Amino acid sequence: MKTRFLWLTALVALLAGCASGPVYRPAPAPGDFGYRDTKLTAQHYRVSFAGDDGTARETVENFALFRAADLALSHGDDHFRVVSQQTSPITENSDDGPTAVVGYGWGYPFWGTGIGYSTGSVSRTRYECVLQIQIGSNVPDQGPDVYDARQVKQNLAPEVAARQR
Repeated sequence: MKTRFLWLTALVALLAGCASGPVYRPAPAPGDFGYRDTKLTAQHYRVSFAGDDGTARETVENFALFRAADLALSHGDDHFRVVSQQTSPITENSDDGPTAVVGYGWGYPFWGTGIGYSTGSVSRTRYECVLQIQIGSNVPDQGPDVYDARQVKQNLAPEVAARQR
């Protein structure tokens, strides 16, 4: 019984080790999941967050705002302005081609055969949010597109923490 428990524990640990990295992280390369930011001018940045399959559109948008708040605070600014925002679905199709499968099986007192066919086509949609933000002394303390960076971080931190794997 103990041996079975040890094997089960080892299997669970192995599967946990195979899990992908955190959802909120820098994107290792263009097109990868995570956040990226690019300095456009002294006060303007492009901030983007690309989610993986299964990450909701709202989560992707929240993580882009969280990264914008991080960026503003890292530059010593309490506020940032969202100049533009665009969230786009990215649909990826994989087409492995059609496949046919023939199989058989038995188990006392029954046996059987089966034939299967698949088109091999799978479609997955994920989202990417791109923000153009302004930071610096020219950003007012209030306005329709102005965010308090500390409040954004405080309010979205539980969601970011919950999505870490």
